[in-house]
Amino acid sequence: LFSSLSYFGILEERYAKCFRIEAYVELGSWLLVTSSLLLMLQFHFVSSAAKQLIDDEKSNSESSKLDIEEVPSAAEGQKAVTSINPRFTDYYSFAVVKVQKRLSQDEVEL
Repeated sequence: LFSSLSYFGILEERYAKCFRIEAYVELGSWLLVTSSLLLMLQFHFVSSAAKQLIDDEKSNSESSKLDIEEVPSAAEGQKAVTSINPRFTDYYSFAVVKVQKRLSQDEVEL
């Protein structure tokens, strides 16, 4: 359209050019996106480890995969087994080290 107007002399040649932009993403933008994703993963890693630590400190018993609780409507002596949500050690088992504690003779007798 603009080239036709310029050809017929309605517009000057310098005004007959179309508006054109070539957009591109700078390297810094890609670094910003990548670093924000890595920060998100690191935050999830640390916060889930801290949550499990707090939960373990509140609990007096050993952590296990199943939680056993009394059911009031069940017959006497019956218990219900319910599952618990996945924990830090379930998601990031590669990042933890299993340590076996050796009990002394006094602790075994208790």
